[in-house]
Amino acid sequence: MSTRQQGMLQSFYPDQNPYFNLLKWATLLLLPFALIFHFDSINQSAFLWLNHPANTVGGDALWVVLTNFGDGFFLFPLTMLLFVLKPKQQLSVILTMLVGAVLLNGGKAVIDSLRPAGELGSDMLNIIGPTVRKNSLPSGHTGTVFLMVGLVLAHFKGAIRWWILLFGALVAFSRIVVGAHWPQDLVWGIWVGILSTYIGCTLADNIGSGLKSRLFLLFLTAVCAVFLPFYDNGFQEYFPFLIYWQYALSALSLVLMLVTLFTLYKDYLEADLLVEGTLVNKLYKLVHRLVKFGLVGATGFVVDMGIYWLMSVALGIPHLVARGGSYWVAASWNWYWNRTFTFNHVVKSKKAPQWIKYLSMCMVSFLPNWGSYYLLTEFVPFFADFKMLAMIAGVLAGMMFNFTFASVFIFAAGRDAGVREG
Repeated sequence: MSTRQQGMLQSFYPDQNPYFNLLKWATLLLLPFALIFHFDSINQSAFLWLNHPANTVGGDALWVVLTNFGDGFFLFPLTMLLFVLKPKQQLSVILTMLVGAVLLNGGKAVIDSLRPAGELGSDMLNIIGPTVRKNSLPSGHTGTVFLMVGLVLAHFKGAIRWWILLFGALVAFSRIVVGAHWPQDLVWGIWVGILSTYIGCTLADNIGSGLKSRLFLLFLTAVCAVFLPFYDNGFQEYFPFLIYWQYALSALSLVLMLVTLFTLYKDYLEADLLVEGTLVNKLYKLVHRLVKFGLVGATGFVVDMGIYWLMSVALGIPHLVARGGSYWVAASWNWYWNRTFTFNHVVKSKKAPQWIKYLSMCMVSFLPNWGSYYLLTEFVPFFADFKMLAMIAGVLAGMMFNFTFASVFIFAAGRDAGVREG
């Protein structure tokens, strides 16, 4: 065995591994649940109680959206969003996904267990979406989402860790709500996801992220952007609205591709091409801000779409009113992130006046945005059936106007430089 191989093996030892505590605490916290749900009577009783509609909150649509974020195609754009500006951790993402795929699919192949519908019959369950009967342990959706949870716990600090942990827990719980998995499956899915993070991150630290890993993630992002609008995992037959989430995640993937290309350009070509004061430098800075503006707009679009869906589909509010309400929530979201991310080079002005100016700008851009949506949905039959596509057209129509207006008036360095944040 070579010295390098010995060093790699030693890196898995607890006293030399920064990720061991993550695996240790996951094991300690999950072990009691694994022991409790090992008893079939408890496992089955807990499932039947939690699966009953009277014991869960929210409608079917909410749990369908959540459960699909345990699907790798849905989850990858969100994972990439978190790590697109963390190139040193991108190999960890790749290796964790590969290890997770082997362990989760291998576990299902070795442990040939029946799902609730296969053991109890579908008539006893509340099934939301397609009925599945085999390959129960471990839960693949739970394990997949906890790959992302584990990566965030390993590489991030602060409140985002708890929000992502809560998100992962809800996705895992959704597998019981839709009638697809036992509680025991969730416990082992979580543990396998964290174990995969431990192995993937440890290997990545020994290898080191580089150009190849970043190009591979760029390729995976492109795959998501191209295939998500056509992807069918069985839920679309029961819940056609799910395709709108796929459109949104595909659009997010496209923006993330641009960001990745931009960071690659910056890291590998910037030193040779960017000379202060040159035209190339000015264009570079403009494109830099435009890409960041587009990234904020993409996240705002997801917020916009989510609020629209909540108001129109979940709450039954008329779609034109819902469209107006979702727009203003997303506009406030975009103002905050453009202030702290896109135009962070500008000295901060007072929040309230700047927010009012930003919303005033949105009142102007709201006319072509909402107006194009109105015209398309009211007078074009195709868009009357696919309102989310009309919404996308409106968003694109206002983006360039917003960027220009925001650059010149809202976040202009010359206007804001003399005013400190209040």
